[in-house]
Parts: sequence; structure tokens; C-alpha cells
Amino acid sequence: MVLKAKKNRRNRTERDEATKPNTKRLNAEIPRSLHSKLKTFAAQKKIKMTDVVLEAITEYLSKNSNE
Repeated sequence: MVLKAKKNRRNRTERDEATKPNTKRLNAEIPRSLHSKLKTFAAQKKIKMTDVVLEAITEYLSKNSNE
């Protein structure tokens, strides 16, 4: 039996990060029900959950900014 080493996720992540524009990771705890709605919505629209969140944050800030 031949054992193969697991692929190192760090290498994949570093490679992916190098190809992204200037970004910063955001972790937030949200209710399970909201996460489920977000996931379903994104899947139905065939878009990434990240894209939905970015659009929502951008819209919120533009409506609530004093600038």
C-alpha cells in the first residue's frame, strides 16, 4: 500500500491570495437562519455569497454615510 501525503491547503491558499486584488478577510458570526437564506439566495442567483455580502455592505455604507 502506498501512502500519499495530503495536499497542503496553505499552498493553495497562498496561491489564491496572490491572484486576488488587494483584499482583507472579514469573519463575522451571523445567525444560522440568515446564513441559510444568504446561501440559498446566492445559489439561486448563481453568484458567490461574498458578492452578495459585498454589495449589501457597499449599499448600506452609501445610504448611511455622512460623506
